[in-house]
Parts: sequence; C-alpha cells; structure tokens
Amino acid sequence: MAAGKAVVATRVGGIPEAVVDGETGILVPPGAPPFLAEALLALLRKPEIARAMGEAGRRRAVEQFSADIMVREIEALYEDLVPRAAPRGEGKG
Repeated sequence: MAAGKAVVATRVGGIPEAVVDGETGILVPPGAPPFLAEALLALLRKPEIARAMGEAGRRRAVEQFSADIMVREIEALYEDLVPRAAPRGEGKG
C-alpha cells in the first residue's frame, strides 16, 4: 500500500486490519488460488480501479501506518503495560 499499488491479499492475521476490501485492495479467502487469480485479473482488467485503490492505500498507509504513528502506538502500549518505577527515595519505609 505504501508504494501506491492496489493490494491483493488473503484474509489472515492482521492483513484485514490494514487492507480495506474493495477500497485499498481485494481480500480473498486463504487457501483459495482461484479467488486470488480472479482478484488479480480483475485489477488488470480495470486499471482505473487498481489505480484508485492504490491511491487510497497509499493515503491509508501514510495516515495510519507511518513509522512515526507506529512508534507512538508502541510507546503508548508499553506505557500502559509497564508500571512506572517510583522516583528514587520513595517507597522506602
């Protein structure tokens, strides 16, 4: 998506979270080569749709999955999961 190309991928793992079916690409069931082939052919037959999906995917990648955003989200996750250490001198009786 970051390259501005329409994505054809299977619905596994976190892929459906990143790829919006019909908007940034086409999602197909895992283990179904005929569906994968048909999705690829559909984009080849309609380059204007592939181009629009690629542009939408690029926008989504930049807006939701850029390095800065991912770092901030990981930092926030760590801050939620790891308790802050008490400042020196505190907590001693």
